[in-house]
Amino acid sequence: MPSNRVAWVEGEAQAKDIIFAVADEIVGAKLPDNVNNRWEKVLESKSTKWVTYKKNSRDGVAGLYKHTNGKQYPVIKLKNNLGLTITNSGTPVQLVDDNGFVYETVQNSTANVKTGRKFQVNTFTVDGNTILVPNALAVLVDDPENRLYEKQAWVVTQKKLPLEGGNPVSDSEWNEFQLVCKMPDDWTYLLKNGTVNVYYSSYSNGSNTYWANTTMGAGAPYTFTEAFYTADVTNTADDVVVLKSVPDVPAGVSPATFYIMLQAPMGQYNYFNVSQGEGFSGVAAGGESESTYIKACDISTVKVGGTPTIINQKEAEKQYLLQTDPMNKSRFQPPTVSWVMDGNIPVVSPPAHFFYGADSTVTWLSNKKRRADYWVGYWLSINNNRVSLVLEGDPAPDMDAYYRTFGYLGKITPFADYDHTGNFGITVGMGQLTADRTGFLPENIKPDKNTIYAGYGRYTSNGMTSVSMLRTRSSVLFQAYYPAFITQLPNYSGVGTIPPELSTLIIEKSGFQASAWTDRYHASPIYLVHQYEGYRGYLEGVVAINDHNLINMDELVVDTEEWKDPEDHSKGTWTEVYKFFSVKSDVNFLKSSANPDECSVALLKEIR
Repeated sequence: MPSNRVAWVEGEAQAKDIIFAVADEIVGAKLPDNVNNRWEKVLESKSTKWVTYKKNSRDGVAGLYKHTNGKQYPVIKLKNNLGLTITNSGTPVQLVDDNGFVYETVQNSTANVKTGRKFQVNTFTVDGNTILVPNALAVLVDDPENRLYEKQAWVVTQKKLPLEGGNPVSDSEWNEFQLVCKMPDDWTYLLKNGTVNVYYSSYSNGSNTYWANTTMGAGAPYTFTEAFYTADVTNTADDVVVLKSVPDVPAGVSPATFYIMLQAPMGQYNYFNVSQGEGFSGVAAGGESESTYIKACDISTVKVGGTPTIINQKEAEKQYLLQTDPMNKSRFQPPTVSWVMDGNIPVVSPPAHFFYGADSTVTWLSNKKRRADYWVGYWLSINNNRVSLVLEGDPAPDMDAYYRTFGYLGKITPFADYDHTGNFGITVGMGQLTADRTGFLPENIKPDKNTIYAGYGRYTSNGMTSVSMLRTRSSVLFQAYYPAFITQLPNYSGVGTIPPELSTLIIEKSGFQASAWTDRYHASPIYLVHQYEGYRGYLEGVVAINDHNLINMDELVVDTEEWKDPEDHSKGTWTEVYKFFSVKSDVNFLKSSANPDECSVALLKEIR
């Protein structure tokens, strides 16, 4: 048999699901001759967004108690020296009596006299609550039932009501207070007036009585250090599928394991990214990502690149505590992706952008973006060594804004029989390098302009203008290999003028067709060449053929002239069937070939 047999799959999927559909087709393909399909899906993770939080603090925040009437009242911290002493003629005089009271006085025409109001400044007990007055927290709220003052003083405590309900819990960082008990009416009077005149008869000496007179205030506005929470920029994770590949190797050779990652950027429906690497590990997202923000944030602000606005600090605190508790299994778990390290560099190639659609450039069209539900057609040739495929976005939305692009993922047929451990490559097709069509400019994919494509040296492949091979013979990662094939001399449009001596070798487009000598179209294997290493091998099951007088998706039949049974020629010879695709992408590895404009590809469909 001349080639490895393949499974051929055709289908279509909506743009939002294309990577999942392609991955499912690869791992689910039924290979001929009951060959076990070794492609395996090791990760599938849907796009998601979630919010993480930071705990902050601010000093000097005024305590505010929210009453049942909906109003907020300032919290007062009572003095810790309400029973203070003053000095009268060098003698310390206390303002509090033995029972802990300080009395109000008013001055009449002859002397200071008690008004009858007294203020307990040590402790008092109300409704079973014993209150230590110094440093206690109090509020004065409106109370129409208190006809004397139309106010009522209360002792409060700094406690927070849990989100889940239940009893309030002490929390000195939260601006929330709970009533403890009413204060005596005289305290209501004091808090309403702010200060009072007080006195105390300290002692008598014969006919002399010493009086102490001063002004007493209840306390000062209570301030504290408040905790509050802010949201980080919205976290996002794209749709991701990672496939594991274990290609064929000769007997006695240990097989190597490779990984391909398909990643669809969130909200992007014109392309997906393709990367390859070694030593992959990853975990799909777990739990409900919406739970991180649906109650805590204004949902309209939870968007890519934006910082969410918090609308409920308690919910934000709840999420913060969940996220900082590694033992809590109920919290949302973001997806993780990691690769084995080569020194301090992960072994994963730079992303190659696999395009199938473009934005419209029609001036009068208001919505130039493609929808998530438009269809993308796919054609896949699959075996355990590689997948060659073509993608085509639906032309219906805009005949000028779609691509028919070729991709190759996997092992090539090597010239050296020992070339297996680093023999894995990717190349895909991309659209125009214009901001209005694809959002990319030429400098976005050039190693000398974008360092992401120079992470493995000067000749790092971008996987679009060349084939990115996993390792060279000396184990250099992700270097560029270029196509070489047998071709007639093309007319290099836009490249320059062909020397006059060669111009007569350019084949006439209007007449070029099947050979008059063989009555066949002649195709060529696609060899891969490294600028230092030279020829390494060729793409398996893919040929280059002149894109002229062929119709897209024509089937090309090749008689291999190899007998199915050398002992019984009546069974005939093996025939390979290739499906021709007229590649319509502005950036692809054929553009780096000897025939950048007039060559296309045909993929092996079956052997019969």
